[in-house]
Amino acid sequence: MKKIGFIGCGNMGEAFLKGVISSKVTSNDNIYIFDTMKNEIISEKYGVNCCQNENDLTNICDIVFLAVKPNVYFEVLDKIKSNFSKDKILISMAPGITLEAMEKALNTHNKIVRTMPNLPLMVQEGCIAYSFNEHLDDEDKSFMKNMFEKIGLAIEIKEYLFDAVVGASGSSPAFMFMFIEALADGVVYSGLSRSDAYKLIGQTMIGCGKMFLENGKHPGELKDNVCSPGGTTIEGVRYLEENNFRGSIIKAVIETINKSKNMGK
Repeated sequence: MKKIGFIGCGNMGEAFLKGVISSKVTSNDNIYIFDTMKNEIISEKYGVNCCQNENDLTNICDIVFLAVKPNVYFEVLDKIKSNFSKDKILISMAPGITLEAMEKALNTHNKIVRTMPNLPLMVQEGCIAYSFNEHLDDEDKSFMKNMFEKIGLAIEIKEYLFDAVVGASGSSPAFMFMFIEALADGVVYSGLSRSDAYKLIGQTMIGCGKMFLENGKHPGELKDNVCSPGGTTIEGVRYLEENNFRGSIIKAVIETINKSKNMGK
């Protein structure tokens, strides 16, 4: 079995770690982590091995998830590049940092997979967009594809589309949580308890996503199915349209995409 390591176990690192464990592509004995803040905590929580530094982990592992903050990415790459042999695979998850930039920081022959995960991976309901550099062979790609698909909804994309993925699934969970909170505020104002509001709204979000993905209908058609003539729903839709609901969402998504593009410059 392949040995898989995680440098950094923040939200995204831990989400991927949980996904790898649940995917059973390797055993817990073959999983290693290094995190400067919570090494022992994560090791004990998930029953995996902890290393004392980045190089110890890199020496041991065949596949390394680099899950540190973007501002220290190149610092860590510089630490591990001397022992990151060409048969090892680096999995990146930093917005704005390209395959080319990572190749230059390591070595031009290294195998690198760029990913864009999202927070719902924490509950095995997330998305992973990914792209390979030219050094992975078909066996490598098949293993990666299989692992990602066991962790969440996985889509291979062209690298130039990564900024758009930030808008689609990377940043959008924050917008959805804001929507949940705002809906709850509205119904709490009308007398429903907040705990009941959150349960009803959260399950409705899950159900709508599942319904949309499974039946293949256009979202506008699904929206129309809820809007009875002269009813309550169309009244709410009218108000949202009058207050630029969709326009504001489009603008917010474009702003996140532009920010991602600027981070990569």
